Amino acid sequence: MFNPADILFALVHYRLRWIVPTILVATAALAYAVVKPNSWEATQSIVLRDEAVSSLGKPGQFSRVEDMKHAQETVLQLTRSREVIQAALTELGPPAGRWSTSAWPSKDDIATARKSISVHSPSGTEFGTTEMLYITVEADTPERAKQLNQLICVQLDQQLGVMRNSRASSLMQELNYREQQAKQALTRVTDQLSEMEEEVGTDLAELRILNEVGSGNGNLREQMVQIKNELRTALANQQSSQRLMEILSAAQQNTNELIATPNQLLDSQPALRRLKDGLIDAQLRSAELQGIRTDNHPGVVAAHHAEEEIRGHLHQEIAIAIRSLNAERSVNASRIAQLQTMLDDVSLRMTKLASLRAGYNNLVAEVREKNNKLTQIRTDLADARSSVEAATTTTLVTKVSTPEVSDYPVGPSRKAIAGAGVVGGLTLGLGILFLTVPITAAPSAQPALSASSPSNASGAAQHPAPVAGHGLSLKEALFNLAHRNPSPN
Repeated sequence: MFNPADILFALVHYRLRWIVPTILVATAALAYAVVKPNSWEATQSIVLRDEAVSSLGKPGQFSRVEDMKHAQETVLQLTRSREVIQAALTELGPPAGRWSTSAWPSKDDIATARKSISVHSPSGTEFGTTEMLYITVEADTPERAKQLNQLICVQLDQQLGVMRNSRASSLMQELNYREQQAKQALTRVTDQLSEMEEEVGTDLAELRILNEVGSGNGNLREQMVQIKNELRTALANQQSSQRLMEILSAAQQNTNELIATPNQLLDSQPALRRLKDGLIDAQLRSAELQGIRTDNHPGVVAAHHAEEEIRGHLHQEIAIAIRSLNAERSVNASRIAQLQTMLDDVSLRMTKLASLRAGYNNLVAEVREKNNKLTQIRTDLADARSSVEAATTTTLVTKVSTPEVSDYPVGPSRKAIAGAGVVGGLTLGLGILFLTVPITAAPSAQPALSASSPSNASGAAQHPAPVAGHGLSLKEALFNLAHRNPSPN
């Protein structure tokens, strides 16, 4: 174990082992502190906004956090880009103490400036959580740091405008090409629709009505319904005439058949109806006279004679009615044939329209879709043109006040560097002294050696006690301690 006397002896006797490293390290630190250039830091606060053109939300605000994060990462890359730094350094000019003869700014100057530029969000936050960013620039003087920060912000704004202009111009080229393609597609589909409408002709309105869901009946459909009603009426009249013809044919042989004919069938033959009613009245009068007089009574004979006279007129009228019914049936048959032809024509037209409806509906939907697409492309093209115009007149970066320059140079001061060099050199010297100084026997161990056994005395005679300051080194002592024989106890 070390005691204060041994430590003091080692510090004094081996003083060069710790003084020399201390002086060397302290001298190096002092020299670095003297030649170290001071670095001043200037910080500019900026607020980044989104483009107002084509914005889905509020103009100028980011709709999503990811969009804000991507925009801020773009600002980070542009701020540290070669174009921005080179333009800013060219406008700023070389520093006063520049010793290099190469053109300003050189590659090394740009690389050094890039290392001194940083873009970060407010402390405790990450990109995408706030619209504010900080641009920090380091330089050898406060004025140069402030000017370089301002020039970096100006060049950043210009590069953002160039990037927006290039992106909008590229988008305009693409949209112009898409507009031409959309026009051609719309023209092609419109021509197909026009050809189909020309093929439909006068039934175009009916086809459009069929194509519209929930619309009322068209003219063609109403015409079909009207033709069907007229055809139904004509067929009913034809059947009625046929039945009346059968009755009249039978009445020519037996007039009593006419008496049993319903009055509805005789509505078209008013003369027959009056003769039928007269015959019935004559028969009733004859029957009434026969019930009160004899058959030879002049009244009964006159009644029979009147009845026969009515029968004769009825036969003549039946013949006339049959000829009239034949003519009427011929007219009805012609009307039925005409109505059937009209119905077939309308049905054929309806069938044709029904077969064209699906294709017409597809063409109309395609024309509508192409038209909407062309309208959207033209809207996007107008937005892109607005972006090109706004890229050179507006800015997306808003500065908050002026750059703030640090009150003191960045990093440790010269005194701190010199003090750290002294402390580091002293620590290094003491470490070297501790590892290289030999271990000496403590004074308290001498009586124990005299009181040892004869064998120990003989061993001590063979191995005399080391003189103070000339014993084993620390490494040798630790090695012997680790490899000594274990005690018999």
